[in-house]
Amino acid sequence: MMARILCDDRDSAAWFERLIHHTTNYKAAANWLLGPVRSGLNEKSLDWKDLPLHPESLARLIRLVEEGRLSFSIAAERIFPVLMNEPGRDPLEIATSLNLIQSSDNSEINAWIEQALAGMPDKVNEYKKGKKGLIGLFVGEVKKLSKGKADPKLTNQLLLEKTGKLRI
Repeated sequence: MMARILCDDRDSAAWFERLIHHTTNYKAAANWLLGPVRSGLNEKSLDWKDLPLHPESLARLIRLVEEGRLSFSIAAERIFPVLMNEPGRDPLEIATSLNLIQSSDNSEINAWIEQALAGMPDKVNEYKKGKKGLIGLFVGEVKKLSKGKADPKLTNQLLLEKTGKLRI
């Protein structure tokens, strides 16, 4: 399905070909082209052949997400628009200058977890009594406190460890 959509348009297929010379993550490349890139083109009323973005830049952005240094949503919502307006900039430099690089520091994430749980004692009590669905609320609160910088996978893991130790 994805391949058919990309190949329906000669220019999008050509762009995909240029992109995969710089990344081996073909699925991510296709997802980016069919999602944020297509949306960006539509917003600016551009055709694929007029896309200002360089394939190398998008490949570097894909790599930052793969490496866990940026979440997909931060990359798509914050970095990608800058690349569309300033195609010569490096995605890592943009992310660094905007202070968006995700933290994988256990102690820093644990501090945000402590802060999140301390701010919701009633929800922590509900969780202790068996309402395990609240873990998503806790993850969201950590994400908010960290301004999106907490690595979501690590946050989830650390929260499960921490809340697994909680007793009534």
